[in-house]
Amino acid sequence: MDAVHELQMKINDYERKRMHYERKISRLEDDLFQRNQEIIRAKFTILQALPELNTPEKGPLVDIVRVPGYLNPKMFEAACLNNPSDGREKETMRKDRAILDAETLCNEWRSKTSNGVWELYIEGPEEGEEEDDWVQVEAQDLLDLKEKYGDELYKAIKIAWTESQESTRTGVHLKPWDYDAGREKTLTELLVPLREQIQFLVMKTSEKGN
Repeated sequence: MDAVHELQMKINDYERKRMHYERKISRLEDDLFQRNQEIIRAKFTILQALPELNTPEKGPLVDIVRVPGYLNPKMFEAACLNNPSDGREKETMRKDRAILDAETLCNEWRSKTSNGVWELYIEGPEEGEEEDDWVQVEAQDLLDLKEKYGDELYKAIKIAWTESQESTRTGVHLKPWDYDAGREKTLTELLVPLREQIQFLVMKTSEKGN
């Protein structure tokens, strides 16, 4: 009995440590997301003030990925295809069903992240804390999606919601884009022409003063 009790104590101790580290990781991920939000806000604020710094448009079909809050359907297909099935479906049927599920899921979350009504955070008790200690927690439907479909889709939806919010706030309708690299410009890349403009204005002001 002593050996069993000792083993049970070790299991309980490991479980407490696991929960502690899971909460710590969750808080670190929240901090990282908040930093990403700050970068997104900075980009939209710069483009609101100086729209001429944004990349010229190429056309709706090309620029679709630049629309703030855009969610790529392929990402939903991958998540649905990777979602475990009961093993009784044929592979072709499983793939067909996954594609249909992905389309429904993509449309659902596009609506949620862009309609201005759905909120990423709600008031609720923090996991593992007393129910009286209410804080800002993530919406349950988003947490359910994370559990079922994984981190990649979960993080993309959070970013899409933030971009949609910032687009509404600033009136910026396209993200800055590097077409050669096939990706959004970083904040640092966006600041380069801004810094050049500031230096030019300083130089012109200095010349006028002389």
